[in-house]
Amino acid sequence: MKKISTLFAAGMLSLLSATAFACPQGTTLTGGTGANHKGGKCVAAATVKHQSQAAKHEASQAQLHATKAKHDAVKAEQHRTAAMQKDVKQASHEQAKAAAETNAAKHEAAKAKTAATHAKIDAQHAHTAAKPVKS
Repeated sequence: MKKISTLFAAGMLSLLSATAFACPQGTTLTGGTGANHKGGKCVAAATVKHQSQAAKHEASQAQLHATKAKHDAVKAEQHRTAAMQKDVKQASHEQAKAAAETNAAKHEAAKAKTAATHAKIDAQHAHTAAKPVKS
C-alpha cells in the first residue's frame, strides 16, 4: 500500500507544472525547452509583466504608425487625383478656348473673303460704268 501511494504521489507531481516548484514566490519560469521549461530561468513576475506591457505598447504603436501611413497614402492619392482632374479641366478649358479662337479666325477670314469678293464686283461695275458707250 505504501508503494502504491508513493507511485501515485510521484505521478501527480510529474503531472504538475514545474513552475510551481522550480521558482520562489513572486517569480516565474521563462525560457528553456519542453513542457517543464528545462534550462529556463526564474525571472521576477513584475519584469515579465513589464516586458509584456512594453510588447503590447510597441504593437499598438506599430499599428498606429501603420494606420497613419495608410491615411497619408490615401491623402496623397486624393491630392494626385485632384491635381490630375484639375489638369484635365484646365486642358479642356484651353482646348475650348483654342477652338473658339480658331472659329473666330475662320469667321474673320470668311468676312475678309466676302469683302474682297464685293470689292472685286464693285470694281467690275465701276470699270463697266467708266467705259464709253459706242454709238
